[in-house]
Amino acid sequence: MIQQLGTKLQVQIEQEGEDKQKKVNFSNVISNPVEADIVKLGEVMADLGQEGSSLDSVIVTNQTRVVKTATE
Repeated sequence: MIQQLGTKLQVQIEQEGEDKQKKVNFSNVISNPVEADIVKLGEVMADLGQEGSSLDSVIVTNQTRVVKTATE
């Protein structure tokens, strides 16, 4: 049996003058979020960051569990 555990997002933001990206994580996101909404969230997070920040990408992770069921 397959059980849906949840969806997570990780927004990756490029920061001017920095070698490493800033990563912002969101847990317990709705299942199957719309691509345009994911990008919009990423852009808002980049806008809230330091001067010169820009959205690089957003990673969507869907977690499921597969459980062995008892045979009768």
